[in-house]
Amino acid sequence: MVYYECVLTAKNTTSFSALTNLVKEVALKVVESGGIVRGVENHGIRTLPHRFKAKHPDREGNRYFEKGRFFSIYYDCNPKTMLSIESVLSKKEEVLRQTHLKVRNKLWYVNIDKEEKNPYIQRVLAMEKAETQK
Repeated sequence: MVYYECVLTAKNTTSFSALTNLVKEVALKVVESGGIVRGVENHGIRTLPHRFKAKHPDREGNRYFEKGRFFSIYYDCNPKTMLSIESVLSKKEEVLRQTHLKVRNKLWYVNIDKEEKNPYIQRVLAMEKAETQK
């Protein structure tokens, strides 16, 4: 399974219950496919770098937004599930933008099978080589 971060920008006029249902729907899709939801982080309402155009106008008739609510969903799942989550989010009218990132932490580099890609094993091999040359 791959560790993903989904960064969403939603309309700032969207109700809290609609956002909660959106996150629950994504979490349910991840869990049903055998994945793990690690966390949800709300970054709050922020000014957008440029005005975003929504697919459909909201209740007040606004189609362009200069502010948006940012939040992240962290989860582990297979790539097929991530693609299905992207398709679900693209159909939601509350979502202005979405981005999926493959999160890499220090544990991502711990891979015994591929020594050439593991910086920790490379460091140990270099230390051993330096000791043998003395």
